[in-house]
Amino acid sequence: MSGDHGFRADPPTLLGSRDPATGQVYFPPRTLSADGALTRCEEVELSREGILHTWTQMGGRFYGQVDLPEKVRIQCVLAPGVPEIGAVYRLEAAAADDGAAGWRFARA
Repeated sequence: MSGDHGFRADPPTLLGSRDPATGQVYFPPRTLSADGALTRCEEVELSREGILHTWTQMGGRFYGQVDLPEKVRIQCVLAPGVPEIGAVYRLEAAAADDGAAGWRFARA
């Protein structure tokens, strides 16, 4: 499962950042914009649901890329079950491999 960087467990929320000058949203969150202007970004809560863009399986675990409405593509662990490209997936809390608070996306 993904670690806690950019994640709040209760309720499950991914935290990103937004460049106030351009509106560009980033995940994981960053302090400064990526365009070289050194604009300080502001923290934003990202949508909890998105569309599965693609997926792969490795070692019995599913991984995917989920497109959020903020035009951010999240690379993540997927909940067990055969993934479906184009389906809606929802963020959920799940323990990381080391037992720390983590997250994944599951079919909505």
